[in-house]
Amino acid sequence: MTQEQAQSAPAVSVPVAHSKTPARRLFRHLTVDSGNAFVNTDFGEPVKAVFTIPAPGVLRVRIGDTGAGTAATSMLTEFNEVNAELRGQGDTVRISGDGVDAAWGPEGLSFGAYRHPPPVTMFAGSPPGVQESDKTTVWSEAMWLAPDAAIYGGGESFLGPNLRGRKRKLVNSESHGAAGIDLSYLNVPFFWSDSGWGVFFHTAAPMNADLGATVSECGFFEVEGEVLDFFIFNGSPQEIMKSYLKLTGLPAKFPSWALGVWMGRCSFLSSQDIDEVLADLDAADCPVDVFHVDHWLEGDLIHDLTCNWKVDRKRWPEGWTKTLRDRGIRVSLWHNPYIQHRTKLAKELAGKGMLVRDAKGKLAKTNDMTNRFVLDFTNPATVEWWVDQIKRVAEEEGNSAFKPDFAEEVPEHGVFHDGRTGRQLRNEYANLYQAASFRGLSEVFGEDAALFARSGTSGAQRYPCHWVGDTPATWVGLVNAVRVCLSLSLSGFAFVSHDIGGFWSAATTDTMSKAFETLDSSLFTADVEPELYARWTQWGSVTSVMRFHGTGRREPTAYPEPARSAAIEACRLRKKLRPYLQQVAEEASRSGLPMMRPMVLAYSDDRGARDAELQYMLGSDLLVAPILEKGGRRSFYVPAGEWTSAWGGEPVSGPGWVARDFELHDFPAYWREGSSGAVQAR
Repeated sequence: MTQEQAQSAPAVSVPVAHSKTPARRLFRHLTVDSGNAFVNTDFGEPVKAVFTIPAPGVLRVRIGDTGAGTAATSMLTEFNEVNAELRGQGDTVRISGDGVDAAWGPEGLSFGAYRHPPPVTMFAGSPPGVQESDKTTVWSEAMWLAPDAAIYGGGESFLGPNLRGRKRKLVNSESHGAAGIDLSYLNVPFFWSDSGWGVFFHTAAPMNADLGATVSECGFFEVEGEVLDFFIFNGSPQEIMKSYLKLTGLPAKFPSWALGVWMGRCSFLSSQDIDEVLADLDAADCPVDVFHVDHWLEGDLIHDLTCNWKVDRKRWPEGWTKTLRDRGIRVSLWHNPYIQHRTKLAKELAGKGMLVRDAKGKLAKTNDMTNRFVLDFTNPATVEWWVDQIKRVAEEEGNSAFKPDFAEEVPEHGVFHDGRTGRQLRNEYANLYQAASFRGLSEVFGEDAALFARSGTSGAQRYPCHWVGDTPATWVGLVNAVRVCLSLSLSGFAFVSHDIGGFWSAATTDTMSKAFETLDSSLFTADVEPELYARWTQWGSVTSVMRFHGTGRREPTAYPEPARSAAIEACRLRKKLRPYLQQVAEEASRSGLPMMRPMVLAYSDDRGARDAELQYMLGSDLLVAPILEKGGRRSFYVPAGEWTSAWGGEPVSGPGWVARDFELHDFPAYWREGSSGAVQAR
């Protein structure tokens, strides 16, 4: 059907399920008139609807004040989209184009596996529609969930990776080290199901998702904004992920050096600290490739948690990285996007319009701490200033990576340079911040640059890698780190990581503060239960990025036997894995397929594999099932074929479930028989 034919087609009204609840406004009819589409709601006036095709087989739907345009965000990459063809067919409007054959009928919108619930499944409390609250429009989109379908995505989720039956509040938040609850640093408004559908809501504001928690076979999504803008995908998990990444971007190339062993602590306090730890690691023949430093700036870092860009030369003298660089060891440095109030720097940046203000013109502060102003990365001048800081430090200090921390607690009352409020770009703010950091580092090192970032949303995957944040140094913390790594991997993030050993221990958080205040490194102690430390290290050796970090000592030489030698053995295995890991990383940058591939993605046609939620494939050839409880027993699913232990233990064969006890020097990671990775790692 041509555009001219569509414009001359008669108007078609399509009734949709009715709601008795006046607070939520329902999409009642879709009307096509002279080529334009309108949705009638309980408000009575028609609301414009636009249907386009941004990529083959992908349908984009925009409902609302589309004449004002959809808010531009950094979440999307550039792509060409064309208008879908609309035509009436009885009581249905057909929506078609390249790979798209959708319909808006009596029961709402349907496109492949994506469709609205039948009216009989609806209830008055949560219909699809729109409401207005506090002068903010809130849209509610509903969809049918197949009875046996699982649901994935949403970004960082301690409730996942399968979110069926869950509620998610997608708002980037400082979790303060909590675990196992719905509070996340990094939220992604992209969800998909193994039943064959995916949906991405183009919004940087907080949103709610009810994934069969309230009504078992219904999903509800509440989205703020003048326009409801969403994309629908169909296909296999791999096809859905590929289509989503085509719109939001593939990850940059991750450098091979970053696939080694990262050694960190919160924090090394001087270059002498690093020299002493390196000497211990050398004596134990424990490989290390990167040292990360949090406290390299002047000032009271642990209390202020701001960034002034002034190197503390008393602790980090000029040229302190040279000895490390001569040995092939890289350095990573911490930063955040906040400026300490009542400082000369704050006054300077405020005068140049680089700090966020509220509607009354007053400087806005972070939600959680009142001593911090927020840099405005929607202002091009701020971006250039930040890039200059990144480049200057990278050139002077010689660090190869930065750790962009924080960026979650954006003041919602703030008004940014581009006119948006803090609430409107709450989840996206970290993307802008990380993009500036990545640009600056790339201008110095090219493809040799790497980030280790905490927050973000759709599109942040372009700046690898991201870690799960401040998990506790407990077995629960380990399990939660596994859940989050796999949830992020199923949300478009190809490179994900975690703090080996867990970030914080109740026994040493106060001691850490005293160490920062006194600059006394002897206050740091080995604060992780040894068996847990060994198991976390073993798991870390077969993840995307192997990084030790926490409030106490995390280097293997700080722990007693047999945990000490088990951890060192895992670091040595990591070194052997480097050729294989580099191949997997290169594939991830080309395709977006994550390095850590949850079983539903690696074996999408194997229902038994889908149900093995807390294990994964590292690349295509290495099966990993982390030890999750004290004692070393693990039940895990083995795909078809023969599999050889990467630790030298007994082989396993599949398909089927296996339950085994693993001694401390053994770990459930298995090579597919005949794989090249197994040969390389010998």
